[in-house]
Amino acid sequence: MNESSEKILYLILKKLEEQEELLMLSISALTTKKEVARFFNKSERTIDNWIDNGTFKEGVEYSRNGKGKPEFIPSAILNHRRNMGNIKSSKQNNKNDDSEKIYHPSVKNIIQGLTIG
Repeated sequence: MNESSEKILYLILKKLEEQEELLMLSISALTTKKEVARFFNKSERTIDNWIDNGTFKEGVEYSRNGKGKPEFIPSAILNHRRNMGNIKSSKQNNKNDDSEKIYHPSVKNIIQGLTIG
């Protein structure tokens, strides 16, 4: 590797480190329910529901402070948002697959008799 390539790689590395630092500063604000709700563009009540129904897991996305209020873990919240797209696409794939749907026996008999096309 020549000297100019090394300089370019060094500059890229420095830029990446700066971006990482800026990202850490911005996500460090994701510790309160209000900030997490704003980050997901949801209401605080939705965040409460996510805690209650297990979408957010204690010890993973949040922990409880001394007063019993949830304190969110910024990196886990960011990771959860990143993975939400994967969950939605897998749910949509399941919706499109009629073979996995469960019908009442009488409805199943009617559907089996139908032909498409």
